Amino acid sequence: ATYSGKKIRSAAMFGFLAIGITFSALTQAHTPAPAPPLPPPDLPAQYLESQPCDHFNAARSDCTFKHKYFLDDSHWKGPDGPSPMISFIPGGEAAMGGMYNYAILRELAYDHGGLVLTMEHRYFGESLPLGDSSFIHDADHIGLLSIEQVMADNANLISIIRDKYKCPHCPVVAGGGSYSGKLSAYMRLKYPHIVDAALAASAPVFLDSPGLADPYDYYAIVTKATAKLSPQCPDAVRAAIATVLQADVQTITKELDLCSPLPVAYDDGKQELLQRIMNQFADTAMGNYPPATSPILTECNNLLQGGAKGSLQALKAFLNDRYKTSATFQEHYPTKATLHQPAPTCYNVSSAAAAGPHGRVVCSDWSGCGSGLNAETWDYQACTEVIQPLGSNNVTDMFWPREWTLKWQTEHCEKRFNARPLRQGTWLAHTMGLYDLKAGFPGGYSRVIFSNGLQDPWSAGGVLHNLSNTVIAVVMPNGAHHVDLRSADPNDTPDVIEARRQERRILDGWLQEAAHERSTLRNH
Repeated sequence: ATYSGKKIRSAAMFGFLAIGITFSALTQAHTPAPAPPLPPPDLPAQYLESQPCDHFNAARSDCTFKHKYFLDDSHWKGPDGPSPMISFIPGGEAAMGGMYNYAILRELAYDHGGLVLTMEHRYFGESLPLGDSSFIHDADHIGLLSIEQVMADNANLISIIRDKYKCPHCPVVAGGGSYSGKLSAYMRLKYPHIVDAALAASAPVFLDSPGLADPYDYYAIVTKATAKLSPQCPDAVRAAIATVLQADVQTITKELDLCSPLPVAYDDGKQELLQRIMNQFADTAMGNYPPATSPILTECNNLLQGGAKGSLQALKAFLNDRYKTSATFQEHYPTKATLHQPAPTCYNVSSAAAAGPHGRVVCSDWSGCGSGLNAETWDYQACTEVIQPLGSNNVTDMFWPREWTLKWQTEHCEKRFNARPLRQGTWLAHTMGLYDLKAGFPGGYSRVIFSNGLQDPWSAGGVLHNLSNTVIAVVMPNGAHHVDLRSADPNDTPDVIEARRQERRILDGWLQEAAHERSTLRNH
C-alpha cells in the first residue's frame, strides 16, 4: 500500500491491498471455520411520517411523505452501554422488502450493542414523495429525485433515531454495496457531523462521471471473468451476437420464440435484444463468487450446449433457461404476483423495459436499469446525476461495438424525461470531490474504506489504492460484487476472508476514535 510514493506504516489503519500480494500464508489450514451465516433479519417496516418532499425549498415545507425504513434494535444496550453506535445502510436502487442482509454491518452493531438502520431510497417502493404523481416528468415531480435529496432524507432519519434512543452522540458507520456504497461514502463527505465512517463496497465512484475511467473496462472485465471460467464462451457470445445483427427481425422473433416482435427502438429493436444479452452477462459477472459456484458457468453451458456455435437455437437455450423454466422464473421474479404462476411460454424482451413514456430495455445505464418503475427511477438518476459511461468495442470484450457518448445520453434523456445530464455529466465529479480521488488525493474524505472484488465489472470504476491513512482501499482478486458484506461461507477464498477481517478491524478502530471525539465534544 502506498500513498504519495511512501509506505503507509500505521498498522491500525493499514489498507489491505491484494494487488501484488500473494496469499500463500492464508491457507485453509490456518483459517478457522467460518461462523454460521447470519440469518436475514425479519423486521416489520416502519415509517417516518413527515419526511420533507424537498429539503432545500422552504416554499414547499408543507409537503411531506411517509418514508419507509427498517430498524433492528435487538442488541441495543442503551445510550450508556459500553460502545453505543449505529450501523446505517442507505437504501439502493430498488424497492425494499426488508433490511439488507449485510452481515459485516449487522455484526458490527450487534457486537457494540448498537442499532442497525436502513431506509428505502425515495422514488422506490412505497417511498414516493408525491404518491402516484411522483413520476410525472417535470421539475416539480420527478425533479425531486436527486442524490442531494436522498442524503438529506438519510441524515434526517439518523438524527431522529438518535434522539428517539437518547443517544445524540452515538457514532454512525454508513455502509453498503454498489450504489448504496457510493451513498455511504458521499454521506461521509457531505455529512461528517452525522456519519463518522463509511464502508463503500463495490462503489464505482469513477463511473459516476465521464472522463474518470475507461468506458470499455466494464465489459472487458465481464469478458475476462467469463473466459476465466469458460474459455470457449466469449467466442460463442460473439458468434451469437453476429447472427442477431445479420438476421432479419422476423426470423429472430420466430427462432427465439419471442412473445412479440422486437420493439421498434434504436436500430429496429435488435439493440433491445442485445441489451438483454449484455445485461444477463453483467448480472452473472457481479455474482461471480465463489468461483466454484459461479453462475457464469451455467450461462455459458446453456449457450455452448444449446445448439451450434452462433446459432439462434443456442441463443434461445441461453435466454430461455433463465426466464422460461419455473424455477429460474421464480428465482428472478420472486414476487407475490408470480409465486403461483406458471413460467412464461415465450421470451418477452420487453419484460426488462423501464416504465413510463419511451421506456425501453436500452436505458441511460448500459449495464441495465432493471424493469418497471424501479427502472424508470434509475433511468432518471443515470440521466441526470449518476452518469454511467459504459461502452463495448468487440476487441477487449465479447459484445458488439457501441461507443458511449454524451450526445447519445443527452438525446435519450431529453426524449425520455425532458432533462439533461447535469453539468455535461460531470456534476458528481465536481460536487463529490471525485477529481481529487482520481488524482490520488483524499480531498475531503476521511475514515472511508473502498472495497472492490476484481472479478466484479464495477471495479473498473473503483478506488483501488490507498489515498491516505484513513481513505483505504481493500482489493480482493477473487471477489465479485460487494461479497465482503456477505456472511462467511465455507467456499470463501482467502482474500475475501482477510478483507472482512481487515475491514472489521479498521471500523472498530474508527468507532473508538469517533466515540472519543464525540465524548470530548459532549464534555465541553
